[in-house]
This record gives sequence, C-alpha cells and structure tokens, in this order.
Amino acid sequence: MTRTRQERRRHMMYVTSHTEYHCRGREVVGVRDRHTGSWQRWHPMLRHRLVGAVDEEERFTRHIQVGTPLIFVGDTTYVTSRLRGRKRPPKDALGSYASLAASGLI
Repeated sequence: MTRTRQERRRHMMYVTSHTEYHCRGREVVGVRDRHTGSWQRWHPMLRHRLVGAVDEEERFTRHIQVGTPLIFVGDTTYVTSRLRGRKRPPKDALGSYASLAASGLI
C-alpha cells in the first residue's frame, strides 16, 4: 500500500539573470544578488507576493514557467527579467533570510 504524502516544504527559489528570489509560499523572504552572493536586506521586493508571470503574448498568467518574467505585488508592482530556473533553496540559506518570521524560523 502506497500513501501519498502532502508536500510540507514551503520554500522555493526563483532565479533570474541577476537575482535569486527566495519565497515561503508566495511571499518573498529573501533576495540575493547572483553575482556577489550577498543578501539584499533592504530590497524593495521583500514581503511582496509572487502572483504570476507574463506569458509569451504579454498577458498575465498564474502559471509560472522558465522563460517568463515574474510579477510581484506589494506596495508596488514589479516585473522581473525572465525566469532562468526554479528550485528548492539550500538549507543553509534559510537562516540568511531578511524576514525570519516569515520564513517560519521564529
């Protein structure tokens, strides 16, 4: 008998040309510069929500896939460069997030 387990991991990392956006659920809890490796503690997208992407026909879609720009909404709306990859962040990254309360560590 095989049981289907519910996915418990909540963190995802979205990689664009210059930036890694680390999300817990759909909330941005960490932003890292890909070239320097430094965490951007005051990045304007922190605490914004990932709501979707821009499809090939430049329309909003909730379906996020590699090659589409991401859309974040908060105080402002922000559209990134094209998504290069999406994966689980390394475990050691969790302690570096600017918003530890949102990342589930506090």
